[in-house]
Amino acid sequence: MHGFPQISWEEIYRYWSLYADRGPVILNEPIRPTEIHVDFKRPDTYIYGYDWLSREEYLCRKKTIEKNPTEFLYFTQPTNKGTIHTLRMLMDAKDDEERAAIWIYAFAKELSDMCCRGITQYLYPLCTAASQFLSERYYLWHHAMKRLVPEVFINHALYSETEFRSFNAVIELVRLNAALLLHEYVPILYSSLEPGEHKADYSVRR
Repeated sequence: MHGFPQISWEEIYRYWSLYADRGPVILNEPIRPTEIHVDFKRPDTYIYGYDWLSREEYLCRKKTIEKNPTEFLYFTQPTNKGTIHTLRMLMDAKDDEERAAIWIYAFAKELSDMCCRGITQYLYPLCTAASQFLSERYYLWHHAMKRLVPEVFINHALYSETEFRSFNAVIELVRLNAALLLHEYVPILYSSLEPGEHKADYSVRR
């Protein structure tokens, strides 16, 4: 990686952990989805899947599913596959370190695709270290998945016009964006299963 600063995953996670006591506590907790039951009954078929919805979308979607599940099943615009895969990985994460790697890779990859020149030199090493850590534990994002997080909240001008001098600052931005996502978006589980019914294993863990 000629021209890029070098960093190990151990150093990255140490920086991430520095902010755990002072940063948003929502990042220190496992992600638990809000379940929406879908009234769908067909032999040997069921609905079970995750989604990210803004809080406003969540209320509208819940109302639609309760009043007219057919409209939900056949006319709902599907959510981007990359963001869904990120959520599935977060749901399967066993600890804070795995969640940190998922957030860091997803955010850094998103910014690298946006060509934010003020921060680019730190994004590639973060993506590389996080993906190496995750690849031993997960099936990673497909290369065709373009969006990995529902939204990047921090204005593009900040990345382009700020002179970043360390990985610490970038990692703190990752934490900030992740915390805003968890505040503004609701992780959803759609399920038509009744209590006691079993589903296939949809884990993205290796």
